[in-house]
Amino acid sequence: MKRFIVTALLLAIRAGGYGQVLLEDKDGQQIVTNFYDNFQRSDKIALIKLNTGDQSIGFDYFTSTVLHDPANYQVHEFGVKAKSTEGFGPVFTNGQFSPGIRLQYSFTQVPFLKNATDYVDWAGINVSYDVNTYPMYKRDTTFEKQFFSKSFKGLSIYGNYNALIKTKLIVNLKAGYARLNNYDELATVNGQDISSMIDPVTGIERQAIRKQSGKEGPFDEFDAFPLIISLTKATPTDDVSTTTGVANAKKLRIGYTVYFKNIVTKSNLPNTNAGIIFFLTKQDKNGVRSPVFGLDVQAADPFDIQKSNTGLQNRISAGFTTIFSL
Repeated sequence: MKRFIVTALLLAIRAGGYGQVLLEDKDGQQIVTNFYDNFQRSDKIALIKLNTGDQSIGFDYFTSTVLHDPANYQVHEFGVKAKSTEGFGPVFTNGQFSPGIRLQYSFTQVPFLKNATDYVDWAGINVSYDVNTYPMYKRDTTFEKQFFSKSFKGLSIYGNYNALIKTKLIVNLKAGYARLNNYDELATVNGQDISSMIDPVTGIERQAIRKQSGKEGPFDEFDAFPLIISLTKATPTDDVSTTTGVANAKKLRIGYTVYFKNIVTKSNLPNTNAGIIFFLTKQDKNGVRSPVFGLDVQAADPFDIQKSNTGLQNRISAGFTTIFSL
C-alpha cells in the first residue's frame, strides 16, 4: 500500500518478515513511496502526521485491495496538510497568519514488474496541489501598502518506482513535475508601527508597537523537474500471534533513509539537497510498524563549494516528525 515521506510521513511494508513506516523530509516532501500489505484486520488506515521542519499537521487516509488479492493489489491515498507558510513564530509574536494547504492523492500498484522471493517491486503516481498565502514587503510604496499578501497555487505530479531487496533495503526512484517559487530565498523584513500618546494629566508618553514581517524582493514562479533517489534500511516486523492476532513483541527498532534530491529549473535557486533520516518504529496490535520519532538532517546545495558567503555548516538543517495511527 503505501507511499510515504521522510522526516514526516508514513509507510508500512511487509515482505519477508519486514515492516516499515517512513517519514517526511524536513521540507515536508515525501521521499519514499511504499506499499502496505500489513492490513490484517482492515483494508483501511488513517494517520495523523506532525512535522517540525515545515511546521505542519497532516491527515492521510489509505485504502487497499490487498484483502481481495494479496499477490496483486492497489493502494489509494488521500491526504491533506495544513501549515503556516511563515511558521508558527510570526503567528504568535505578530498575530499574522499566512495559511498554506496541500491536497494530495496517490495510486500504487503492487507488484509492478515482478514479484520474486528476494525481490518485490511496486510503482505509482502522486498528484498534489498547494495553495499558499505569503506575507510580502515592498518599500517603494505608501505605508499602508508596504506589507501585503501574495497567493500561490502549485501543481505537482510525480511518478515513482520502488524495490524491496532481500527484505531489508528499499530502493526508491521518484521523478516528475512541480510548480515552485522562490519565496524561501527572499530576504525577510521586520517592521514596527509605533504610535505615541501623551497623558495630559501626568505628561507621560506611551508608545504602542505593532510588528509585521514579510519577504522583500522579486517573487518568481517557475516550472521545475525534481528527481529523488533514496535508500532505506527497513525495520523487521514482529510475529503476530495466530490465536490472538496481536503482535508478540512491541520492540522499538531503528531504521534510516539516505536520500538525494535534485531540481532541474531555470531559476538560480539551490538545486541539490542531500540528507539522512533516522527513525524509530513501534508495532501496533495489527502488526503495523509506525514511527514514534524521526530525525531528518538535510544539507542544502552540499556540492556548491563556490559559496563564499555561507559555509556548508550554515546550510545544514534538521527537523523532527512523528505519526499517529487513528
